[in-house]
Amino acid sequence: MNTEPARKPDKPEKAVRGILAGLPRKFWRMFSHNLLWKLLALALAIGLWAGLITQDPTLTRERVFTDVPVSVTGADTLRRNGLIVTGGLNDASGRVLLRVEVPQREYNSVVTANYNPRIDLSKLTDTGEQSLKITTTSTTTYGNVTEVSPDSVTVTVDKYVTSYRLPVTVRVAGEYPTGFYGASPTLDPSIVSVSGPESVVSRIARVVVDFDVSRLPPQAGLLRTALTPAYEDAEGNRLDSALVEASSAGVLLRSIVVEQQLYPTKSLSLNTLALSTGTPATGYEVKSVTPTPGVLIAAGDETALSALDSLFVEHAVDVSGRSTSFAAEVKVRKPSELVYLSSDSVMLTVEIGPSLAVRSFEDVPLTITGTGANLRASSETKAVSVSVTGPKLRFDTLKASALKAFVDTAGLLAGTYALPVKLTVRDTDEKTYTYAITPQNVAVTIEAD
Repeated sequence: MNTEPARKPDKPEKAVRGILAGLPRKFWRMFSHNLLWKLLALALAIGLWAGLITQDPTLTRERVFTDVPVSVTGADTLRRNGLIVTGGLNDASGRVLLRVEVPQREYNSVVTANYNPRIDLSKLTDTGEQSLKITTTSTTTYGNVTEVSPDSVTVTVDKYVTSYRLPVTVRVAGEYPTGFYGASPTLDPSIVSVSGPESVVSRIARVVVDFDVSRLPPQAGLLRTALTPAYEDAEGNRLDSALVEASSAGVLLRSIVVEQQLYPTKSLSLNTLALSTGTPATGYEVKSVTPTPGVLIAAGDETALSALDSLFVEHAVDVSGRSTSFAAEVKVRKPSELVYLSSDSVMLTVEIGPSLAVRSFEDVPLTITGTGANLRASSETKAVSVSVTGPKLRFDTLKASALKAFVDTAGLLAGTYALPVKLTVRDTDEKTYTYAITPQNVAVTIEAD
């Protein structure tokens, strides 16, 4: 049995234990003393640390930009060097991916324009397919571009040439506004120089502007319309004009100006009093003179048109000695105040026929014909008066004995009838004469025999 008494702790050990037991209270008293100032000092320290971090250009973060457009430069310089890009630029101006190490301070503010991805066409020196590297701009402010994908584009290059003094042709389509006539349109300029890829310019046979006159406003006067030129080869096929430029006197042209003068129109007929001259053969006369077309369209100043009501032929058609109908083409006299006449000549159809004479005969015997068997017919009217119109040459010597006035009772039964009086002329076609009989009808009595 251990009867040794318990050992009492040494004084130094007590001191250590006392110090350790008092540390939390001392630390809390130190921390809580002027606590607000201490918190402000901490926040200031953190702010200063953050500021120093953002101002240090060596501290960067990677940022990736997608679908970044690529700009194209140097096109004008390339053309001055006698070259032009004909293909691949659509791919060149497409979208690329940029991977950039951006300084910490600019990370949230940078945009793709800060790195300006681009291709420089002025670096091209030969024709055919050429590869161009996509370049970018790296700065200490916005960081360094570490990757461009894709990093190059392939373009097709052709010679840039100019063809001088090509005439411009206007191709008119459609109809002018109703009531107006359009003079031949003029062009400003009418001759141009054409520049572009040799593969296209060498095939250009003509420069054309398509002019649809149906779109013009219905008003008299000078109208100007700007039209885009087109280019055709010798067979009339349209050529791709995307890279072709027209110029005149060193000025680049986006359009050709078409000048169109519109005049009001008026329908005019020929004066029928002066279409023929001379005298037909004896016994014949001019029955009619018919112009074809019968109406002409005239255009000119509105004041001048209002003073015109008819047109004249330059020389009347000569019918001297004619005995048959005929046709002849004659010139139409165009008044000096007119700018347009739909036709400069007309076809005159001249109808010539026998001159007509009128002969009158009194007491021409009236006969009854066509009476049926076992019937007899009678009339109290025994003679009629006859007026006959027919060819003068024949009727001038017509005798009363050549006339036969009659009534026709064919098919009629017994009874009393009012029947028309008819006439025949011996040895004469009934189609060549007309007649009038007095009385026109007579009473006829038919009786059984």
